[in-house]
Amino acid sequence: MAMPWHLSDDDEAWPTPIHSTLELSNYPEAPSTLKAKDSRARILSEPSPPNSLQAIKTVSLDWDGPNDVDNPRNWPKWKKIFHSAIPAIYSFGLTTGISTFVAGVPLVMIQFQVARTIALLPVSLYTVGFCIGPLICSPFSELYGRRMIYWTNFPMLIIFDAIAAASDKLSVLILFRFLAGVGGSGVLAVGAGTISDLWETSDAGRVGLFYILAPFLGPTLGPLIGAYIIAQYGNDWKFAIWGPMIILAPIGLAICLMEETSKSRILYLRAKRRGSQLDIESRSAMMKKFGKAMLKPLHMCVFEPLAAVVSIYTAYNFSMIFSFFGSYSYVYGSVYQFDAKQVGLCYIAVVCGFLMAIVTFGFFDITKYRPEMVRTNGRVAPEHRLYSALFGCWLIPIGLFWYAWVPRPEIKWIVPVLAGFPFGWGVLASFLSCMSYLVDTYQATNSASAVAANGVIRFALGASFPLFIIQVYEHLGIHWAGSLFAFIAVAMIPVPWIFFWKGKELRRRSHYDTCTY
Repeated sequence: MAMPWHLSDDDEAWPTPIHSTLELSNYPEAPSTLKAKDSRARILSEPSPPNSLQAIKTVSLDWDGPNDVDNPRNWPKWKKIFHSAIPAIYSFGLTTGISTFVAGVPLVMIQFQVARTIALLPVSLYTVGFCIGPLICSPFSELYGRRMIYWTNFPMLIIFDAIAAASDKLSVLILFRFLAGVGGSGVLAVGAGTISDLWETSDAGRVGLFYILAPFLGPTLGPLIGAYIIAQYGNDWKFAIWGPMIILAPIGLAICLMEETSKSRILYLRAKRRGSQLDIESRSAMMKKFGKAMLKPLHMCVFEPLAAVVSIYTAYNFSMIFSFFGSYSYVYGSVYQFDAKQVGLCYIAVVCGFLMAIVTFGFFDITKYRPEMVRTNGRVAPEHRLYSALFGCWLIPIGLFWYAWVPRPEIKWIVPVLAGFPFGWGVLASFLSCMSYLVDTYQATNSASAVAANGVIRFALGASFPLFIIQVYEHLGIHWAGSLFAFIAVAMIPVPWIFFWKGKELRRRSHYDTCTY
C-alpha cells in the first residue's frame, strides 16, 4: 500500500507504538475506531554510567491537562468542523462511485460486446473491495494513526479509478475498479474514529450524522448522478467514473492540510519530540497483532452466531438497495418507458425514507433508551437499542410488496415510486438500531470487530445482488420476482424480536466477552 507521501521527521518507515490500553469508540460505522485510554510508556531515566543498571520508570503518557492544545477536542470549532467534513464527504464520494457506473452499464455492453453480468463486474468488484480495505487499514491505523490512512487511500482511489476510466480494455477496467475499491475504502475503518477524536460524546452523534448516512446516500443517489453526467457528456460511460472523482476533488486538498487526530499517535510523536525513550514491541509481535486483528472479524462472520445473524439481517436489507440498480431500470423501463435519468429520480423516495429513519431512531432514543439509562444508572441492556428495528422491520416488506405488485401501465408511475419511502425508512431504522446493538453488546473489547464483520457481510452480499437480479425478474416476472424478495424480508421480521426477547441468553452463549447486564 506504499504511495508517495511526505514523512515528517517524527515519522518512521515502521513506527513502533507505545504499549497502551486501547478503548474502542462506541461508534457503529467505525470498525477500527481505536481510542487510547490511560496510555502507558516505559521511559528510561537519565543516562547511567557504563556497566551500571539503568533505572526504569513507568510514567503516564496522557494529555498534560484538560486544556492541552494538542488534544483535538480543544481545537477551534472551525478546525474540528473541517476535519469532520473530510470523512463524511469522502465516504459519500466513495460510495457514490459504486452506483454511478450503473447508468453506463448498457454502454459498456455495447462497446465491449459483453453480457450484462460481465458489464456489471466493475460495479460488483469495486464493492467487494470494501470488504477488504477496512480489514487491512483497521490494524494499520494503530501503527500509523488515522491521518496516514487518508493520505494513502485517497491517492490509491484516484490513481486506480483514473486508470480504469482511461482504459479501453475491459480486463483493465475490471481489475483497476477492484483495486480502487480495496485501496480507497480503508477510510471507512477510521472515519467515525476521527469524529469521536474531535468531539465530546454529546456532540459526536449530531456531527457524525452525515457520515453515518453516507454509505446509504451514496449508492442511492449514484444512479441519478451517473445518469445525468453521462447524458451531459455525450453518453460516454467513462464519466460515470470521473464524476465521483470530481466530488472528491476538494477532499484531496483538504487531506493535505489534515492533522493527526488519534490520541495514541499524537502522544507517541510528542513523547519522541521530547526525547523520551519508549519501550517498543518487536516487529514480529506487531505483525502477529496485525494478522489477528484482520482475521478476527472474519472469525466472527463464521463462528459467532449473534454477530453473524444480526449482520445477515442488516446485510440483506442493505443489499436490496443494490438490487434496485437492476430492478428499477427493468421495471420502470419496461412498464413506464423511463430513461436512465428518470429512473435515477425514482431513488429520491428512498432518500426521503432515510431521513425519516433518522427521526425515528432519535425518537426511540429519547423516549425509550434514555429513560432506561436513568432508571438503571447507566447499566442499560443492549436490547433497548432495538426499538427502532422492531418498528422498521415491518416497513421493509411493506415497501417491497408495494413495489412488487403496483407497477402496471394503468397505474400512475408515482405510486410504485412511493414504495421506496417505507422501504428506505425501514432499512436505515433497522440498520442504525442493529449497529448500536452490536456496539453495546460487544463493548470496547470486541465491538470494532463485530461491526467490521457486519461490513464484510453487508458489502459482500451487496456486491452479488446486481449480478443476478435481472435474471430473476426475467424468469419470474415483475410481480413474483419482487414478491420473492418481500417474502424473504417477511421471514426476517422475527430477527430483531428474537434478540429483543432472548438477547441476554444469547449473549451468555457468545464465544466473546459481551455485556453482562
